[in-house]
Amino acid sequence: MSNARDMINAHLFPVLGLIATASSVSIALSLRPIAEQSTRWNTCYSDSLAWYEANKPDWTIQDKEVFASNFCNGGVPVKPGAGFQLAR
Repeated sequence: MSNARDMINAHLFPVLGLIATASSVSIALSLRPIAEQSTRWNTCYSDSLAWYEANKPDWTIQDKEVFASNFCNGGVPVKPGAGFQLAR
């Protein structure tokens, strides 16, 4: 019994280290697609804001931010102002 316990204790740290390393690598690989999507969304948002700044100077900053966010999230185009009616 003592021999088995000594063998377990001798290999416990390397095995746990290997499991922790594999878990960390797995988590890092699973977060990569989320990071890429965030990068694309931020680029879309910045480009949309720049487009609204250039083409809709009479809109408020809040309207521009709302419409840029709506566009990048795949929303339906709407008219600015009270009530936000669908654009036709």
